[in-house]
Amino acid sequence: MPVNEQEREQAILDATAVLLLRLGYDKLTMGDVADAVGLHRGLLYLHFKSKDELVESALLREVERYPAAWREQLVADPRGGSVAGVYRAMVHVLKTLPLAAAIAARDPEVFGRYLRKPGNLFALRPNTLGMRAFLEVMQEAGTMRTDVDTRAVAYLLESLTPALRATFGAGRGDAAAPDRPTSDELLETIADLLDRALTPDDADLSHGKRVLLRGLDEVLTELNAKLGRRS
Repeated sequence: MPVNEQEREQAILDATAVLLLRLGYDKLTMGDVADAVGLHRGLLYLHFKSKDELVESALLREVERYPAAWREQLVADPRGGSVAGVYRAMVHVLKTLPLAAAIAARDPEVFGRYLRKPGNLFALRPNTLGMRAFLEVMQEAGTMRTDVDTRAVAYLLESLTPALRATFGAGRGDAAAPDRPTSDELLETIADLLDRALTPDDADLSHGKRVLLRGLDEVLTELNAKLGRRS
C-alpha cells in the first residue's frame, strides 16, 4: 500500500508536539522524533531539513489551530461577545491544546534556547493574536466599558496564563491539591469578575459576538498569509 505523505507528515508533527512538551527544545533530537513515528532518520530529513524547521512547522500548525478553536468556543458560548466569553474561550483552547498554552506563555522550559534564536517565530508573531486587539474590538462593539485601559486589561489577562496553566499542566488534568482551585473553578471566578467589572449593563452581546467572529476570520486569513506561507 502506498504511503500517504501528508498523513505521515502530520504524524511527524504530532510526535514533535508531544516530545517538545515532554523533553523541551534543547533536549529534543531528530532521532527522538524518527523513533516515535517508526521512521528511519533519513526519511525524516526528506520531510524536514533540520530540527528548527521541524519544530517551527509544529509551532505554525498549532498557531493556526488556535484561533480556529477559539472561534468554535465563542460560537458555542451564549456570552461569547463579552470579555469574559473571550477569556473563557481562550482558556478552554489553551487547556485542550497544550502546545498552544506553552506558546502563549513563551515557556522557557519548553522552548529553551529557541527563544534566543534570531528570527524565531515568537519574534515574528503578528499582533492580531494579542488579547488587546480583541479588547479594542469589544470596546468598539459596545460590549466592554470604554473608560477602561485595554492595554492594562490585556496585560493582566495574559499574565494570568501561567497560573491557569499550573491548574491543568501540559494537558495532564486539573491539579489535585486541595488548597488550589481547579482550572474550571478558577476560570469561572475570573469570568464572573470580568463580567461585573467590564461588561456594560446594556451591552448587546450578540452584536459583540458577530464582530468578534469577523475579527477572528480576519486573523485566520492573516495567519495564512504571514505564517502559513513562510518558507
